[in-house]
Amino acid sequence: MTPRHTHSAAHTSILWVVTLLVLCCIQQGLAQADPVVTTAVDTTSIRIGEEIKYTVTAEVDQTATVVFPEGQTFSPLEVIESYKVDTAFAKAPNSKGNYKMTLVKKYGLTQFDSGSYKIPRQRIIVGTQTIETDSFKVEVANVVLDTVNQGLYDIKPAIEIPKNYGKLLLQILAWVIPLALAIGLFLYWLLRRHKKKKEEERYIPPFEQALATLKSLDDSGLIENSQYKAYYTTLTDAIRRYYDEKVYDRALESTTEELINRLQAERESGHIDFSPETIKNLKDIFQRADLVKFARINPPEGKALADRIAIEQIVKQTKEVLPAPTEEELMRDEMYRMAIERRRKRKLWLTGAGGVLGILVLALGIGIAIKGFSEVKDFVLGNATRELAEGQWITSEYGAPGMIVSTPKALERQNTPIPEEIKGKVETTAFAWATTPPNVTIAVFEFKIDKSLEITAPQLITGQLAQFEAQGFNAGLTKEEEFKTLNGIAGLKVFGTGTQIIDKEKGTKTSGEYALITFQAKDNRYFQLFISWKDDDPYSKKIAERVINSIDFTKNNDEK
Repeated sequence: MTPRHTHSAAHTSILWVVTLLVLCCIQQGLAQADPVVTTAVDTTSIRIGEEIKYTVTAEVDQTATVVFPEGQTFSPLEVIESYKVDTAFAKAPNSKGNYKMTLVKKYGLTQFDSGSYKIPRQRIIVGTQTIETDSFKVEVANVVLDTVNQGLYDIKPAIEIPKNYGKLLLQILAWVIPLALAIGLFLYWLLRRHKKKKEEERYIPPFEQALATLKSLDDSGLIENSQYKAYYTTLTDAIRRYYDEKVYDRALESTTEELINRLQAERESGHIDFSPETIKNLKDIFQRADLVKFARINPPEGKALADRIAIEQIVKQTKEVLPAPTEEELMRDEMYRMAIERRRKRKLWLTGAGGVLGILVLALGIGIAIKGFSEVKDFVLGNATRELAEGQWITSEYGAPGMIVSTPKALERQNTPIPEEIKGKVETTAFAWATTPPNVTIAVFEFKIDKSLEITAPQLITGQLAQFEAQGFNAGLTKEEEFKTLNGIAGLKVFGTGTQIIDKEKGTKTSGEYALITFQAKDNRYFQLFISWKDDDPYSKKIAERVINSIDFTKNNDEK
């Protein structure tokens, strides 16, 4: 029995050893898989405005996703530059075939107020894990000024930062170039068409027009192709049109007999000195033309060309016997031509204006279908509130130390009268800015209250709302909730819907939403942010949300 028990104990010991080795290997593998994040600063003591290099080093698997902090997460220090991530890989892979990856991220930090500060812990996200870094204490010392050897200079005025018009220019060009190209092509086609029609409709005197028609008949090839009907139709129409304008105004619609009788009557009355031979030749040609056109009888060979020559001679003889036009007839013809030209130009302008308007309407329709009505309306008509919401903002600190707020424009200091009964016990500083019309109004208040006055935050809020009401703003029904900044500083938020009197004489009012956020700081100091915005304007609401989310405080302003 003894050997059997010995074998069993040895077997159990081996199992424990194997299990222990497996657990150690698993633990070692997990340890190797865990990311390693370290931080360092190049110095813990600087002068005002000098740079601290804050370095984050992350050793992770090559398949891991790493997210470094962005934005002003180092408050109370300011990030003056966020450097690009430097990446390096291990030379040999691990057991799984993956390479270790080392990421180095650097930040440039500074502070413009002297004192002791602490760089807060930062959160580094590696895959699904969140790793907090160490905090660092830094000292910011004043710069020693040499007022003896170094001259003093006046404070330079603020300068306007030039706007970046590149994006706006690209947006304009994206709309204007296709639109201008479409309008240009349309106008080119219209002018070309107008010129062509003008040349076609250009006034040609009847005599020249008749000869031009006869000449084009020579080049038509109708005789060679035995198209005598078309030939004689063109031939007789040439002289009929000439007579219609110069002899008898119904020559085009008259029969051969009616036209010949009219010419004979003109000769007998002495109005036109037609020779009998001319009338006879013309009658013969017209009768032959009728036979060709209606009876389909072809003329004898060579007769068609002879009739063409005869018609030309008759046209020339008619021009010689026609009386010269009177001055009244010449003026009437000139006035008629001028009226035709004016009508043609007016039609050109109306067609051009209508075409351009049609292109613009079509472009608007396409733009609305692609971008939406609001986008097109803002682009065409402009939207000042949108330009503020999407433009370059200013981040400023109001108070020393005070509240940090980002706004579309810098807030301006306001005069704040203090009632006589609390003078010397309450100091108020106010900064404000508003659009015109007041779609957005922003104000920051700082109250320094003497400790002898027992004033709570709710009392301060009630007094401030009463002051607003005296200035024409009615807060209406208020709601309350706790408010926290992105860095966890707590305050009290009062919000709701209110009305503002724009013009007291006319009684003009505007309505919208508002928020009054109050913070209590050290030394019995209070800070308030008031903002109101139009509830039907999405960009005013966007401005308000961005302002509220930007609220922060310097580290020396710890909340109670």
